[in-house]
Amino acid sequence: MKQVYRLFRRHKAALLLTLLCCIGTVSVTILWNSELAKIINGVQDGTGFGFEQIKGCVVLLLFGSVLQGGMYFFSAYLGEYAAHDLRMCLAHVTVKKPYSVIAKENAGEHISSQQNEMEEINQYISDNLFTLCFTMINFVFTLAFMLMRNAELTLLYTAPVIFLTLYTTMSSKVIYRYTRQEQEQVKKMNGVTGTLLLLFPVIRIYEAEKLLRQNYYESIEAWKTASVAQERVKARLMSLSGMLACLPLVLLLLAGGTMVVQGTFSIGMLYVFVNLSGNVSGVLINLSTHQASFRRFCGNLDRVWESIDREGGSENEYPVARD
Repeated sequence: MKQVYRLFRRHKAALLLTLLCCIGTVSVTILWNSELAKIINGVQDGTGFGFEQIKGCVVLLLFGSVLQGGMYFFSAYLGEYAAHDLRMCLAHVTVKKPYSVIAKENAGEHISSQQNEMEEINQYISDNLFTLCFTMINFVFTLAFMLMRNAELTLLYTAPVIFLTLYTTMSSKVIYRYTRQEQEQVKKMNGVTGTLLLLFPVIRIYEAEKLLRQNYYESIEAWKTASVAQERVKARLMSLSGMLACLPLVLLLLAGGTMVVQGTFSIGMLYVFVNLSGNVSGVLINLSTHQASFRRFCGNLDRVWESIDREGGSENEYPVARD
């Protein structure tokens, strides 16, 4: 987490605005569902609904759209600037290296490793990091709302999610192990490719194409085997996870419907529970996947920062972008 904070500490204003927009969007969503429950209950008991309720829902809808748009804008702005800072830091220390140090390194494997790490960091920042932040805020606020409305139904609904969370945790570890094997094969294959390009004139002189071509084909075949094994395991484990994910919703409809028939729970609030249930169960079921992705991101980020610190000296020397 320290390295993640270091990545965004130059852009605190944009980070604060992004978090405020996330919290505002979640709050408006909960208010919108509460108003919708009142309208459904009014239709059920015959009292109907008035113009003021419709106007309030429209205002909430517009306000939520503005907040959501702001969240996407500030998160994209913050992510791009943070990724730019990191790229410039890495480029700065790379060009500062003396030739004697560069000559001792395996250029193909070293550059390939840095490119892969930076590509994964950039992709995670732009696609997953702020989405994960919004998802966790949504989970906390939604769970608190559901507990305040009906703690018994909420606990009954979330009980099977604990089993699903344990299952996804175990399956994510298996998937992560296969993913690591596939990444290692990609790294080796890129290293062989870099060596072939670097030594191409020498290879032609000594007519070593057949020998090295065979080595290259073997690295491709090893990557292919690891990639196919990863996708097969992922498909099997994720298919079962998808089937089990329906269990909490079935229990919610069964228990909630019984409460509605008994008159202890309103049909409007049951609709809200069903509508917001994915914000709770989805996070818990995919918690291990989010955790594995975040750990992978932190690992790549740590290695890049270590490389920068080892070669570049003070962080204030870096030519980074500013707000």
